[in-house]
Amino acid sequence: MFEPAEKDMKTLGDDSKLHIIIFDEIDAICRTRGSTGSSGTGVNETVVNQLLSKLDGVDSLNNILVIGMTNRKDMIDEAMLRPGRLEIHLEIGLPDENGRKQIFEIHTKSARANNLIDSEVDFNYLAQNTKNYTGAEIEAVCRSATSFALFKNIDMISLWKEEEKKKESK
Repeated sequence: MFEPAEKDMKTLGDDSKLHIIIFDEIDAICRTRGSTGSSGTGVNETVVNQLLSKLDGVDSLNNILVIGMTNRKDMIDEAMLRPGRLEIHLEIGLPDENGRKQIFEIHTKSARANNLIDSEVDFNYLAQNTKNYTGAEIEAVCRSATSFALFKNIDMISLWKEEEKKKESK
């Protein structure tokens, strides 16, 4: 993952473009060293040491931005979190009521654009009643509602025939 940045740095020096590397669930590869016990293979420690070296070792690069995401910051090796490494820590909390309403609107945009949602659906009410829901949970609510509507309230064969007629008339 670091090779393109290393190549750019060697050929372009300080004129190299910024390379962004994102690690989702970084806690899976940057666990606290020694936390796997004596039965571990040492692979975890090797990965952490290599990343530390890339971030601020002798051959560190100044043309990269590394972003690590996790739900378990407590499991990440403390050395990774020091200044010069993954030094800025942002906590992204649960969405507030307005944020939840926006998430509902995002995940129903296509259905609303195609008039598949009743005008009586109250997104403010939904947002008020989903306190402590994550964006992923709100997305799941929208998918579940879609599935329920498709399999409970819609004659799929008639809908399919209508779509086929529309395609043929184009």
